[in-house]
Amino acid sequence: MATLLPGGRAKVRGSRDPFGPRVVSGELQCEARMTCQRCLQPVTMTLEGSVRWGLVFSETEMQSLDKQLDPILIEEGQLLLRQAIEDELVLLLPIMPMHDSCDSGWIPDPEPGDVSEKESPFAVLASLKNEQGS
Repeated sequence: MATLLPGGRAKVRGSRDPFGPRVVSGELQCEARMTCQRCLQPVTMTLEGSVRWGLVFSETEMQSLDKQLDPILIEEGQLLLRQAIEDELVLLLPIMPMHDSCDSGWIPDPEPGDVSEKESPFAVLASLKNEQGS
């Protein structure tokens, strides 16, 4: 779960070539509070990204849109800009948020010994099989 903190910034601008698609491009920046996956304490992450959207009005326009543009379907003649920006910010969230360094209290297991010294877990099965005469 992430909480987007107030004070984020979005700079977007629109443009259109005479015979090209309508384009919205810009930069996004925001901070989000999440839970560190190492220590389970709150961590604040800075999210930064850029957008380059091609505005389309139908599924067929979406198919012919330049591949360098992310399609945004305009419904009922409106671009829901706030929703589109929030969706982009959600895509910027890290899968595993963690502090740069934190003490989780976790102590790794000691180095395992030489694997050749350990008895194979299947050795017991082999000895049972030999005892039964198979």
